[in-house]
This record gives sequence, structure tokens and C-alpha cells, in this order.
Amino acid sequence: MAEEKKKKSSARNGNLVLMIVSAVFAVIIWTVLSLTVFPDVNVTLHDVEIDFSLSGSYADLAGLSIIDKDYDTVDISFTGRRDLVSNYGAEDIHIGLDLTSVRSSGAYNIPLIATDSSGAQLNVVDIVPQTVHVDFDVIASKDLSVEDGTLRVSLSGIRAAQGYAIDPSELEVNPSKITISGPQDYIDQVTSCVLSLEPIQDLSESVNVTPTSVELYSGNAVFDNSRVSYNSENFSVYIPIYYTKNLPLSIALTGYSDRIDTDSINYTLSTESIVVRSENRNIENIESITLGTIDVREIKPGYIVRFAIPPSSYYTNISGIEEVEVRFDLEGYTTKSFSLSNRQIHVINSFSGYDFTVEQDRLRVEVVGPENILNELDSSSFIGQIDAMDYGPFNDLRFLTVSVYAPNYPNIWSCGVNQMLVSCKQSDQDGTENNG
Repeated sequence: MAEEKKKKSSARNGNLVLMIVSAVFAVIIWTVLSLTVFPDVNVTLHDVEIDFSLSGSYADLAGLSIIDKDYDTVDISFTGRRDLVSNYGAEDIHIGLDLTSVRSSGAYNIPLIATDSSGAQLNVVDIVPQTVHVDFDVIASKDLSVEDGTLRVSLSGIRAAQGYAIDPSELEVNPSKITISGPQDYIDQVTSCVLSLEPIQDLSESVNVTPTSVELYSGNAVFDNSRVSYNSENFSVYIPIYYTKNLPLSIALTGYSDRIDTDSINYTLSTESIVVRSENRNIENIESITLGTIDVREIKPGYIVRFAIPPSSYYTNISGIEEVEVRFDLEGYTTKSFSLSNRQIHVINSFSGYDFTVEQDRLRVEVVGPENILNELDSSSFIGQIDAMDYGPFNDLRFLTVSVYAPNYPNIWSCGVNQMLVSCKQSDQDGTENNG
């Protein structure tokens, strides 16, 4: 019984070995038949990526770049030796571009070339699609900057508080330029870049803010094209806020005696006031700006003088006005000449122990005043004064300035600098002259 079981087990093992050997031989025979009778096999691969490299092509040498394409992958069917290609994957296939027709910027339907990754030619049955639509152009770049005015800040939502002002020309943008890049044709259309800010009201002090948006413009229209890119640096905008004030302008009159009513000397200014600014409130207590001084003795009807707006460390003139004209119209006024004798010339504030004597006989003067009054006056209506305090004691002859006025008419004054020859001699204690 045991011997019979042994024989059955041996038979089963023999059958198993026979089956294995048969299978091996079947595979060998199938392989041999496949390689000899059916040596080639058809392979289809999906979503094989296209290589868009331009290296070595005329397009590359011409500086062209691909700016757009309609797809990135293809499906490919090819045949090859079963033992070589049956296990090919997408990574074993290279899909390149036939760039022989590309000579300049433009849109092209580019044929596709398939090889295996080792560079060997494949027996391509089909590539779907067989061409790819590609746009070529020269990629250029351009800087837009604050300095040349092509990088600007929109202040449409920014408002200064009452009495304060923003000077757009003094905004500080950091960085002060932006670089855009893209197809040459598109870059040429971009003319400016505008930074927009979050609205802020009632600003009374300088602030730093971050723009909320960056927009490119072509003329006055927003330029929106995904083919143009720019460096995405974070911008910071410094907005200086200034205190402002409207200051009246005036002039100062000199060279007149206290007997002249300067309020009667009417004049007009080409600009009555200017707007100034300061980074603080230093100008709050400044009430007016004096343009300069005018000697009354120079003033005649129709007299005009011009003053530059004086600079100041306290404020900056933002009115745009740099010069003011002062015009003395003096309607109804005229000039007239009179001759005064030396008896009408008086030395005042003389010094003890010194004698002042007017050596000239007469002084001819030109005066300004209302025409109707001057026509009624004669030389006796005028007095001349020499203030000795202006010169101090001396012991010789000198020409001294004479102030001429009409005592009863404060709206009349003399023109020019009038001088007379005056001697000053030290006196002896008994009253006699000492000629030194």
C-alpha cells in the first residue's frame, strides 16, 4: 500500500516538472516566433510632453522667444522591434520642433519631430496633433521710473487736513523704478505705471504707505496683457504733508521825514499775496512778507520797481510767483521844481561848541504832490532840514543831505537826494570861531 502511494506521488511530481518544462519551451517558442515571424510591435503613448527648446535654431540666433502655444503634449503611435520598444514610456520619447520655417516674429504652425531619447529615428505611425501653433516674438524689457515721470502715484483718494497740503512733486517712491518685460510689440505700447493707494482723509502729518495696486498704462488706458510681466517688489510711498498759509505782500518806505504821510503814497502790487508752506507750523505767526524797501525820494507818478520774492528758511513759496511788480500810479499827482534859498535850510540837532553854516545860496528841488496843490504853492512853502546827528561834529566843508518838505502838506515830498555845501567850525568859548 505504501509502495503504491509512493508511485502516485512520483507520477504527480513528474507531471509538474513536465508542465513547467513545457511552459518554458512554449515561451521560448513564442518569443522566437515573435522575433522571427512578428518582429515589430505597435506602441501608442499618451500625453508625451513637447520640448519647446529653440537652442541652435535660427530663431534662437535671431533673439526670438516663444510667447504663446496652443498645447504642451501629444499622443504618438509608432512601431519598432518588439524587444526594444515594447516597454517604452513617455520618458523614452522626445518630441521636438521643426523650426526651419521660423525666420522672424509671428505665428507659425510648427511640425513636430519624434525620436527616441537616444536619438534614434522612430517609425512614427501618427502624432496627434501633428503640428503645434506657436507665437514667436523678441522679448524686451523697459524701466519705468519716477525720475522720467513714467512711474507715478495716484493721489485720488488722499486728502490733506484743513490748512495742510500735499506736494505731488515731492512724493518719495521706493524703489523708484519698475522693470517690465515681454514681447517687444507689447512693451512698446506701455507708457507708464501707476501706483494706487488706499484712501486716507484729513492728513496733518507725513506718512509712509504701501500701494494697494500696480497698473500699467498705454496712454490714458489701462494696459492689461498677461504677456507683460514686471518685478513684484513691494513699493513704499512717502507722502510729505505741509502746513500752508496765504501771506499778504507789502513794501517798506524809507528816506522820508516824519512830516510825510506815507499813507498818501498809494501803490499797487501785481500780486497781493502768495501761498507758502512749511513742514511745521513755524509760519503760523507770520502775518505778511515785506518784499523790500523803496526810498520815497525815488517815487514819482508812474514809477515802477520789481522785487523778487525773498527766500526764507521758515517757508517755501509754492505760489509759482517769483517776482512782484510795484507800481506807483499816484492818480492826480505831478512833479514840479522849486528853488529854495539858504535861509530856508535849517541845521537841527547841532552840537554844542560847533557852528554849522550853509554855504550855498540856493537849492533847486523837484517835488511830488497833488497837481492842484502844487500849482498854488511857491518856494516859500518849503523848508529844508539837515540833521547834524547824521554826521557828527567836523571842522571842514562837506556836502550834507537836505530833507525838503512842505510843513502844511504831508502828501508832498521831494525827489532825489538833495545836498548843500555846509561848513562846520569849532567855536571858542567866548563865541568866536576857531579856525584851527
